Amino acid sequence: MTSQFSLRNLTPKNILVPHDADELAQLLAQCNAEKSSVVPWGGGTLQHLGNPPARYDNVLQTTRLNQVIEYAADDLTATFGAGMTIDQIARILAENGQFLPLDVPHPERATLGGVLAAGVNGPLRLRYGPTRDYMLGNRFATVDGSIIKAGSKVVKNVAGYELHKVQVGAFGTLGILTEATFKVFPKPPAEISVLASFENLADACAAVPPLWNLNTPPLAIEFLDAVTVRMVEPGAQGAWFVVARFGGPHTTMAAARDLCGQIAKEKNAFSVSSVTTHEKFWRALADIPATLVEQFPDALLMRVSVPPKEFKTAAELLLSAAAAQNIPAPRLFAHAALASIYASFDGDASALAALVTALRAQLHSVGGHLMLTSAPPPLENLDRWQEVGPALKMMQSLKSKFDPNNILNPCRFVGGI
Repeated sequence: MTSQFSLRNLTPKNILVPHDADELAQLLAQCNAEKSSVVPWGGGTLQHLGNPPARYDNVLQTTRLNQVIEYAADDLTATFGAGMTIDQIARILAENGQFLPLDVPHPERATLGGVLAAGVNGPLRLRYGPTRDYMLGNRFATVDGSIIKAGSKVVKNVAGYELHKVQVGAFGTLGILTEATFKVFPKPPAEISVLASFENLADACAAVPPLWNLNTPPLAIEFLDAVTVRMVEPGAQGAWFVVARFGGPHTTMAAARDLCGQIAKEKNAFSVSSVTTHEKFWRALADIPATLVEQFPDALLMRVSVPPKEFKTAAELLLSAAAAQNIPAPRLFAHAALASIYASFDGDASALAALVTALRAQLHSVGGHLMLTSAPPPLENLDRWQEVGPALKMMQSLKSKFDPNNILNPCRFVGGI
């Protein structure tokens, strides 16, 4: 049974499945007293992220923390257990015409706690911001057996240290989330999406800024190449693609579609079409980071982030770096207006390792950084994270205060935290 919780050929000695938050906190305190390491586990959809754990004694699964704790639809706030799946949350909110913009891979399995701990966001981040911006508060268990309440259950809160946001993106190295409270959003009354295809990379990149600056701002603007586009639209023809998603009153959608098409044509798009299977399309598109891992398990997958003005430069760097190592051009997918790019590379281990070193230096020069999200077995020990500079000392200080015995996901996070 422990094999289902394997992490890069490592398996835990014990599987801990608490029934509630109090039992989770007690188990965590017991592990801490024994200095026995713990890997938090929700649905397992994001466990390929980060470095391998330095020690793996226990897996602590949160899936039984799957209750709706409080939902005030009229106030647009809701509190959910960390073990709820993203799909479960979506169905509950949809009954009142509301939603959370958590469009992450495999929402039928991904749990709220895992998504928050990994700091993962999808295409809708462009319009709604990162998850931490609309998370109002949370509770998390610490290694001494306490459950800390942080933040608030109201939209307006007093100024001060936002402790609830510290857990987001910390990879479970500071505590284990047991619940979280959110501001929820009304679903747009209507949505449309426009897919434009281009022959030239430069033209596709040039279409992104004017799309983002439309009077009706897009919910998302995504960039795909000829391989990744067929993961969502199998019959698509072309080399490079930009898709823009809009939501709002029915009366504004036709105008947004027309303006989007006009901009695409001005940037030399050779075809522009409306997406017909809207929900299916965006579900498949949100899955692309996971689909790339699943369809190309021997490839090296990285996520590159740069300032938005450097999006085209970063895409060109990824292509030229592959050519320099004499390996095939990468498969590319991006949250375009945010300049967050996924690149999947094939090649032998030595060429891929050299590629990572070269790209990290080149991206640094344009204010960017690179994180490895998945690597083939010969490169498993390659550091997934890029150096973060002076911020590392503060992060290490937080780790030492929250987890002095270093039992929580040891060494999986940046800087060996």
